[in-house]
Amino acid sequence: MKVLIFQSKRLSYDSSWCFAEMLCRSMKRQGISVRPFLLSEDIAGQEEELRALTREHFDGIFDINSRLPNVMLDDRYYLDYFDAPFFHMIIDHPMHLHYSLQIPLRNYYVLCLDRYHQKYIETCYPHIREAIFFPFAGIPADTFTPGNFPRSPMKDRPVELLFPGTYTPLDYYREQMEDISSDQWEMAEHILSKLRHGSCDTIEQLYRQEILPDTDFFPLRMHKSRLIDRYIREWFREKILQALLEAGICVHVMGFRWEMYDTPYSSGLVIHPPCSYTEQLNALTKSKLILNVQPLFQDGPHDRVMNAMMNRSVAVTDGCDYISEQFRVGEDLIVYDKNKPEEAAMQILKLLKDTDRIEWIAENGYQKTQKLHTWDQRIQKFVRKNSHLFH
Repeated sequence: MKVLIFQSKRLSYDSSWCFAEMLCRSMKRQGISVRPFLLSEDIAGQEEELRALTREHFDGIFDINSRLPNVMLDDRYYLDYFDAPFFHMIIDHPMHLHYSLQIPLRNYYVLCLDRYHQKYIETCYPHIREAIFFPFAGIPADTFTPGNFPRSPMKDRPVELLFPGTYTPLDYYREQMEDISSDQWEMAEHILSKLRHGSCDTIEQLYRQEILPDTDFFPLRMHKSRLIDRYIREWFREKILQALLEAGICVHVMGFRWEMYDTPYSSGLVIHPPCSYTEQLNALTKSKLILNVQPLFQDGPHDRVMNAMMNRSVAVTDGCDYISEQFRVGEDLIVYDKNKPEEAAMQILKLLKDTDRIEWIAENGYQKTQKLHTWDQRIQKFVRKNSHLFH
């Protein structure tokens, strides 16, 4: 079997490179021949190379948050030149990728991190042949960094609580939405209110309650309202961080724009400069607890959760169906209620005083992830279950 793995879009912190590299390495370990290809911003400058690829035989083509579905060559979709399935791995809610998902390719498949995303694609994009659930797996820090990361006692780790992620002020999203329309801002507040009061509806269901039912245009309306999703995830992120800082917990953050974070308690925030995804993985090995705030993934894990456990840190996250199904809450990882941030802060404060329990949970999480949630296992299962799709 021979596959072509594109890298057509550079995502934050070069995470897309890491994910593509994990695909390549895991497939090679399964005995699959892999041809990687880096697509530049100047697609026209690579036209001859792209044409040459169409003359090779591939059994499957992969890309992450891809630009490729929209690429044309001689008035034809480029991917339709291949007699092979295109597997589009999306690592955000499908609403953010509408313009690539709407393209009616001949052999279009999508890999989803969340089972609700899978259902969304099945409903909104019927031309896509199949949406396949493909949850994140854990990545050990030494995968990309030469040298060893010796297992240090938990008491010797210098960082008690780390949040690797980006900060965007809420006012930014509010201003952007108000510039689009006052209706969008009001919709954001309505949806947020429902989530704050314990709604278990998906973001799609909440949107449908706010706008007129229109099957043909619903995916486009979702896409145009995607800032609501960003605003809501940032709101919950700010609330849990504020509660932690008010409780006197020192929070280390690592990512873009944290210098803009300004609250009366921001002095308890230790800001590390933005760094690559591989450097973030290294930082996990020096941290006791890794904070995650799910980006409205209700049935799939964020990579922070899986990477924390794979690097023997304790994942501290709000819950979702997949996490409850795959892990023992309180034994493999810690789950908090995002609608009760003060209680979450007390829960974390208590845990930080019990190094033995932190060590025990971290080891349990590592053993579970190492046994069941590696990239090799994901690829092996994917190839076995979908072998009929490869040409």
